[in-house]
Amino acid sequence: MLKRSFRLSIAVLLLIAAAQAWAQESAVKSAMDSIRGRLATSLTRDQLVNLDAATVDKTVTPEERRILATEYWSFDANVPVIVSVMRPAQQKTVPWWLTEAGFTSTGQTVRNENYEYDVWQKNFDAGHIGLGINGFDGHRPPYFVCVGPREKGADLKLSNFFPANQKVWPMRKGATTYHDWTELVITELPESIDGHLLLPTIRGRSREAHLMGAFRETAEPSSGKPDQVVLTWSDDPKTTMTVQWRANASVEDGLVRYREKGAEAWTEAAADRVVLQDLLILNDPRVSRFTAVVRGLKPATAYEYTVGTAVDRTEPAQFTTGPADASPFTFLVLSDTHNKPETGELVEGALKAYPAAAFLTISGDLVGTGQHRNDYEQLFAELAPLARTRPVMPALGNHDTIDGLGNDVYLALFGLPTNGSPSIPAEQTYSFRYGNAQFIVLDSMSTEQTQAPWLEEQLKNSDAKWKFVVFHFPPYSFDEDVYQAMLDSWIPLFDRYNVDMVFTGHVHYYLRTLPMREHKPAPDGKGTVYMISVAVKGRNHEVPKPDYAAAVSTAGIPMYLAITVDAGGVVLRAQDATGKIHDEYTMEKP
Repeated sequence: MLKRSFRLSIAVLLLIAAAQAWAQESAVKSAMDSIRGRLATSLTRDQLVNLDAATVDKTVTPEERRILATEYWSFDANVPVIVSVMRPAQQKTVPWWLTEAGFTSTGQTVRNENYEYDVWQKNFDAGHIGLGINGFDGHRPPYFVCVGPREKGADLKLSNFFPANQKVWPMRKGATTYHDWTELVITELPESIDGHLLLPTIRGRSREAHLMGAFRETAEPSSGKPDQVVLTWSDDPKTTMTVQWRANASVEDGLVRYREKGAEAWTEAAADRVVLQDLLILNDPRVSRFTAVVRGLKPATAYEYTVGTAVDRTEPAQFTTGPADASPFTFLVLSDTHNKPETGELVEGALKAYPAAAFLTISGDLVGTGQHRNDYEQLFAELAPLARTRPVMPALGNHDTIDGLGNDVYLALFGLPTNGSPSIPAEQTYSFRYGNAQFIVLDSMSTEQTQAPWLEEQLKNSDAKWKFVVFHFPPYSFDEDVYQAMLDSWIPLFDRYNVDMVFTGHVHYYLRTLPMREHKPAPDGKGTVYMISVAVKGRNHEVPKPDYAAAVSTAGIPMYLAITVDAGGVVLRAQDATGKIHDEYTMEKP
């Protein structure tokens, strides 16, 4: 079955990714389930949306309070220790358990490039040590911890961590505190804790006990009727189509009916169902998502289809399968859509300018918060005219896996090829052939080096004339972090196997490089062109044009890319919703 069994229930309520080992069952989870449940049944919508600390305190039982104060983060120490809690100074409300547990503020601070932390400390005897939640306010970032021996020179060892798989390294300048932001390192710390054992975390832990400001509504609630139809490919574009749609949780069955355009008889394909649950969405906490793979189709052929139940069905829509030859085609590229209205405007303009466009790829940051199902529902509403007639083939961005919480919602909503790198979960990377072009989608949120062998295999074994690669973080940009691992492990492969174009985003401006080789403009003009695009209102500031840039725009104009591929060349156009062309480039190949 297309959707793996672990997707049958997605606990968006707690927003902890299994891939990061934060999804381990705990007493904290059970306590928060109970608290949220009581709040949802006892308070009005307005009270939930405007929830305050006093109301929460009245709801939490003494036993839940004990659990939330001691079982959120725990470990054992073999000798007496000093535990230091680095609490963000910007957090207005100090977590209540700190003072109740006997922690005191030292007046000292720890700093990194973005945040300042107050240091709170307490002495513990050898044995089990339990710490509490980050607070009910969902403040980001959460606190982190370091532990040192009370007796100088003692051989300190920590064990029995919860959450499991806790990393431990020295507390010192340059140390990373958040797994999901490795570039953010400690720049200043008190001498008294220098060399202690640092327990890093993920920024998403701030949401585990989030209550105040956490309840929300979706602008696109489901009903008993099928809607939000999205096409993808999870297999060969020439002979298959993957169809996804939504209905409310009371709808348990679904199927696709399809036929070659103009034919009389319909064929049916049964759909898999997953239930997506987010109890923080007040007006639609549980929905059914259906996925069906239609197989045995003819290449370059138009098909009609409808989705739903035997009774409730959508109006017929149409899709066209991929060609079996090198026929010319056009595809569209967006990046950083962030479930914003600009996306709908761009889609409308792109379909008007390129009515025969074959498919859309999005190079990451599809939504603002990747664990919020309602963000994707808003995105699907904006993509609706395109997504029900042409496949959407996305790449993961940092917002889609935000704060180290993983991408379970993304994986549940998109049926994608499972032919990706074996080093990371399926569908986070993948490859597909369309006409005479190979498309390779990478995951710049995961370790680049581990994907490199698969990437090389895909490039080396493809006889496609054109090679395109899609991922989120840009290798070359003038005001962003340098992704050294990417430069070391991916770029040489792009050079070696003559990748034509790379599509990225993230920095919210437009940039097209000159053809590049070995990290500089190719003297013969033959190399890989790197694109940065943005679908939302971007940055509007003047910056020096890098020597590798052929075109730069920081005017803040949302744009899409239209790439037309034929036997002799590729034509790229960057256009806004009105159809105005802001950049145009032609690449030729004999």
